[in-house]
Amino acid sequence: MKEQRRVCRECGSNAKIVRKDHHFTESGLNNVFLKGIEVVKCAKCKSESPRIPNHDDLMRTIAVALIDKPSELAGDEVRFLRKYLGEGGAAFAQMLGIDRSHLSRVENGAMAISRQTDRLVRTLALVHEPSLLEKLKRLGRYEDMLQRLSAIDPNTSPIRFQLDHAASGYTYDLKTAA
Repeated sequence: MKEQRRVCRECGSNAKIVRKDHHFTESGLNNVFLKGIEVVKCAKCKSESPRIPNHDDLMRTIAVALIDKPSELAGDEVRFLRKYLGEGGAAFAQMLGIDRSHLSRVENGAMAISRQTDRLVRTLALVHEPSLLEKLKRLGRYEDMLQRLSAIDPNTSPIRFQLDHAASGYTYDLKTAA
């Protein structure tokens, strides 16, 4: 395979395209990793820019993986789902039946999410955005997610989300973080 080259967005130098796993912090979450995607890597300034195919499906798959997560949602995960749904803090808090400042404390990690609010966030996401439910069914995870929803574990180890891009869209694995 011929080595592909691009111009670095940071410094304008020649850069090469490599395939590698990418820690996708651009999502706003610190536990999302993309497997084997193309990354533009500059030898001069050391910058790395991921080339993300099908961004909409990627974000949908992250949202589905969060809904399918076996443990309680963290604040940044609640924020991701709220933003994915296109809701502001005040409107989302109202939908959840909580005060806006309460939602803010949850999203910023100053307060843990209650079990009831956690389930409501996940359910609201599925009702608000039917494509999430369709994605769960397409991946064959719908029944497992429904069972997990009734038994969310507050003491599960942190989860690492590994996403893999395929011709039919992204898939994900939930792995216990080391």
